[in-house]
Amino acid sequence: MYIAMAQQDLDILAQTIERLTPSEKLTLIAHLARSLRDVTMRTTSVQHRDALCRLRQELAGLPVHNPVNGFSNRQHDRLLYGEV
Repeated sequence: MYIAMAQQDLDILAQTIERLTPSEKLTLIAHLARSLRDVTMRTTSVQHRDALCRLRQELAGLPVHNPVNGFSNRQHDRLLYGEV
């Protein structure tokens, strides 16, 4: 659960950053960049999973056509898109 920082907390953080050496600031920047990348990657994975779920629901709603060999379009899609 995310809790927004109060202005006082942000002021303390800004003061602390001012006291850092250039090397420490670079370390902090690298840490922040990694944390943002991790959040972005998780969000992207969730978005992809949700999109795939919507696609599967759409595919499930398509009419079933049974060809001569008995392998339906729906069965083909389930195999192709991972729903077995």
